Amino acid sequence: MERTELLAAQKLFGVPEEFFEEANAMVKESEWILILAMGPDPVPEKELEKKVLEAGLAWSAPDFIRECYHRAVINKVPREEGMYWQINSFYGRFPYFAQYERYEYGKFPKEVKEALNRWDFEVYLGIYGDDVRMKMQGIDTHVHNSDYLTLEEAFAFVDRHADECGFQPCNCKAMMYYHDRPVDVCLIFETGPNSEMDRGHGTHVTAEEAKKRLLQANRKGLMQNGEDYAICNCDGYCCYPLQMARACGSRGIYPKSHYSIVWDEEKCIQCGKCTKICNFGAFSRGEDRKVGFDPEKCWGCTICSANCPVQAITLVPETKGQS
Repeated sequence: MERTELLAAQKLFGVPEEFFEEANAMVKESEWILILAMGPDPVPEKELEKKVLEAGLAWSAPDFIRECYHRAVINKVPREEGMYWQINSFYGRFPYFAQYERYEYGKFPKEVKEALNRWDFEVYLGIYGDDVRMKMQGIDTHVHNSDYLTLEEAFAFVDRHADECGFQPCNCKAMMYYHDRPVDVCLIFETGPNSEMDRGHGTHVTAEEAKKRLLQANRKGLMQNGEDYAICNCDGYCCYPLQMARACGSRGIYPKSHYSIVWDEEKCIQCGKCTKICNFGAFSRGEDRKVGFDPEKCWGCTICSANCPVQAITLVPETKGQS
């Protein structure tokens, strides 16, 4: 592939100039050729198969297309007249590379991973940040990961999707790379076009296994957060939605907690479990080594209550209209 053609394909794929070298590790030469041949607009499936064969990219065009879809290089565009395909983007491909090709991603120098994450977060904030700010103004708009869930609420989601539970690596944690948080923790119920499961990723599990994994994540200090199509098990370090919330100053609004956390100091046995799993430093030990609670730091994720061995931490449901 000529350099001018490669540069044209990278530009079409939305690759920032500083990541041209990394993009070549994420996208194969045959895929660059396909991207250039497809252009920016959706392409009917039969026409795409013809392009693949004319370019000599594969012996079996359907198999090649499926592999490119599996790798999140192209996306499905379902239409009434049939399936169309469209190129994805560098922003769309990067998390899949980090999630499912960890060994190759691991070869990148630490400073490159950090630069990729800074760039990726700025794009992410640009896409979703305005909706978070709208929420802060009292405007009802959807943003993913809008609600913290108790374990019971998360279990209820699982029961509603008992036949379509799947786990996948967390894209935030996979991209952040340098941490000790569990990675294979995202519970997904969505199986439609361009979902991880439809691309052939993730692991199908039973409802009971899904609940078991949710409980394990909760015990390790991961917060249940999400909607009826996915539950993230988030932490205070890697989670992009939480990083966005901090950047926007949306504590108490996004992500939304539906409970106030009440700590009974007299009932507390000073085991310190809450101080170890709190992602916000709301529970901590003072110089006297006694546990203390600062409600001004609390985001209401509820995992402290689920893990207190003596029920010294309780949840009080918010009344309607309370923020």
